[in-house]
Amino acid sequence: MISMIMKASLAVFMLAGGIIKVFRVPFQVEHWRHYQYPLWFLTVTGILEIAGALAMTAGIWNRYAALGAGVLFIVLMAGAVHAHMFRARQSVLMTMPAMICLIASIMIIIRELM
Repeated sequence: MISMIMKASLAVFMLAGGIIKVFRVPFQVEHWRHYQYPLWFLTVTGILEIAGALAMTAGIWNRYAALGAGVLFIVLMAGAVHAHMFRARQSVLMTMPAMICLIASIMIIIRELM
């Protein structure tokens, strides 16, 4: 039950983030410029987050979908932590959402491999 809640929560959070990126909501565009990444990469990242959210949702019933989405989210969230801390030089506090998603993804992968 806890695993299902984690997967669903992570999927909802990543879906929201992906939609914000794909539709280029102004505050996200401003963040992206601060990270000094090209705007096309914003769209690609958003599409990957949406795809991962859909896969994580499927992962509630299919462990391989959860594993794939978990690996994708680990890569994306490691990149997010890097962008916040090293490209934008923001505080650790700003990385907390990405770190929580990173840790949740690792926990889901470990759970699915057991």
